Amino acid sequence: MSKHTQSMNRRQFMKTAAVLAGAGSLPGLSWASSTASGDNKLAVIILRGAMDGLSAVIPYGDPLLTSYRAALLPADNNLLKLDNYFALHPAFSGLFGLHQAGELGIVHAVASAYRERSHFDGQNVLESGLESPMSNPSGWLNRALQLQNQQQAMALGQSVPLILRGAASVGSWAPAVLPPINDDTLSRLQSLYMSDGFLGPRLQEALNARDIVGSGMGGSDGETGFSALIDAAASFLTAANGPNIVVLENDGWDTHANQGAEQGNLPRKFTELDTSLMQLKLGLGSTWQNTVVVVMTEFGRTVRVNGSLGTDHGTASVAFVAGGSMTRYTSGSAVIGPWPGLSESSLRDGRDLQPTNDLRQILATVLQSHMGFDGQLLRDVVFPGLPYS
Repeated sequence: MSKHTQSMNRRQFMKTAAVLAGAGSLPGLSWASSTASGDNKLAVIILRGAMDGLSAVIPYGDPLLTSYRAALLPADNNLLKLDNYFALHPAFSGLFGLHQAGELGIVHAVASAYRERSHFDGQNVLESGLESPMSNPSGWLNRALQLQNQQQAMALGQSVPLILRGAASVGSWAPAVLPPINDDTLSRLQSLYMSDGFLGPRLQEALNARDIVGSGMGGSDGETGFSALIDAAASFLTAANGPNIVVLENDGWDTHANQGAEQGNLPRKFTELDTSLMQLKLGLGSTWQNTVVVVMTEFGRTVRVNGSLGTDHGTASVAFVAGGSMTRYTSGSAVIGPWPGLSESSLRDGRDLQPTNDLRQILATVLQSHMGFDGQLLRDVVFPGLPYS
């Protein structure tokens, strides 16, 4: 057992777990001001496919790591070391800078309430905030929106994801796949639907979104794909009358084969994510100072490399919480929350990283401390079943 793991003795673990279960708190996660402001912004990025947390934030100080996944480990001298135990993957140079500046929180060994290995069910639980997969549930963020009328949310992508579905009204925007509509046609549409109580307001919402992002309905500088969504997120969050919450989705994180160490499928995704977060910070400008960005995935991947030089569906992964309003945490470690270690006896089902941090607790902390939601309602309505103790 490593020195890092030994330092988390039973008393410390139970103390930390008790704090995790307390309403609206997560050890080491804090903001520059404890007073939530109506100007605060939130961006949620869902990584679909299950990101390998052990490759994103590498516990290089654990002597067992090499025996499990030597083929997936970057060279030691290329690691972006956070302390003597954890390091960011070399592709995360931007995130490393955020961490050094106190603008990045890393929660390892984190999972939703889901404990099986289906992408469909895992994403269902991730976005519903419930304890098990449900047929046609509402999303946890939509339930939160129902509690505060002043909060407005926008889905950025081709459809509204489950996390935003429910009784609360939300907006949506996607880059154009067809040539832009000229102003004359738009004027005629406005005249046609002006008196229509259903279509009129929705057309106006679309036109407002068009004005915020740009008349071409695409990303700035001809950006496409996820980069266009990032540009749109910055445009919406900085707009005077824009939403204060945006949700984005990024696919391609299912790395069963040829995952790669420093080159390959997963390092390319890491580079895309790192570049996108830096692009978002740049686009937000001063708004970055009152923005929190949560990056999450449906579950993690196996500790051991498989026969195809990839990893299979697992349990715990990593979540990132970034933003200019975060303060440097003083938890004594580069990552937030208890760490289970990698000994055979600590692995879940003998194959997965054991989850020791509840993703719902992170989300509840952000919603309460940063966005001003009531802690009791978060537990009763938004994340029912989240333990108190």
